[in-house]
Amino acid sequence: MSDQPKLERLLRLLMMLSGSFGNSLTAIAQHLGTSERTAYRYLETLRDAGFIITRNDNLIRIDKESPYLKDISDLLHFTREEAWILNRAILALDDETYVKQSLARKLYALYDLKGVPYPVVKRENSEKVVSLIRAMENKQIVMLADYHSSNSNTVANREAEPFQFTLNYSYIWCFDTLSLENKLFKTARIGKVQILQKPWQNEKDHKSEETDIFRITGLEKINVKILMTLRAVNLLVEEYPMAEEFITPAGNQQFIFSGWVRSYEGIGRFILGLMDEVVVLAPQKLKTFLNGKIKEKKF
Repeated sequence: MSDQPKLERLLRLLMMLSGSFGNSLTAIAQHLGTSERTAYRYLETLRDAGFIITRNDNLIRIDKESPYLKDISDLLHFTREEAWILNRAILALDDETYVKQSLARKLYALYDLKGVPYPVVKRENSEKVVSLIRAMENKQIVMLADYHSSNSNTVANREAEPFQFTLNYSYIWCFDTLSLENKLFKTARIGKVQILQKPWQNEKDHKSEETDIFRITGLEKINVKILMTLRAVNLLVEEYPMAEEFITPAGNQQFIFSGWVRSYEGIGRFILGLMDEVVVLAPQKLKTFLNGKIKEKKF
């Protein structure tokens, strides 16, 4: 039994160091809840087991060519977003069984999901998500009661056919039966979900727009490139987990995000919140957009 905490920390360390960019010894120690000296011993344990531990600009990571890493990652590794969704799926189970709580507890402990509200999500939000999932499974129309719209600044009931969640269950695509249009509704702005005893009538018209990593929808696909500090990249991945695949090290504890967005709104808000730690490399239109926002003082 005495080896169990050590094994758990080794697994957590393995997951932490197998990401796209490294972590400092201080960050590793904080993640494991140990001293830096103890964290270093865990690194030595992994090295003795055959893993190739590299250090670049004081950032420590496991080399992708390490023996066993691919096999272990395929079996154990989830992105923060995948683990978050798994946690939501577990908590959506009908009964409060020991198995349900045990699964959630183990998932949380292994991946240190700081963004996951454990052991239960906020009651009002979890119930809405579960109801929407059931409505989609049964292809039933729902009433989104007391929906707070930021566009029209109104509170009203919306009858809709829900058919697809976006990242992290933050938004849901629905076919609005009044306007006969596909619309994106924010889960947190729904007062209550009422499942109506009415089947979908417009399934052939259900269509969602692709969402960028900042959860912005649109028809454009704009290539952007920004240079970030380590703090900025950590904040970016924490808030928008899907950003990780577009990030590469640039040396000197700096990183480049090179990807695409649907509009400048999402990435613009991120940059304006960290103006001293992000440099826009491309395109020029993004710089113009940011300068306009600064002049308007709307950020």
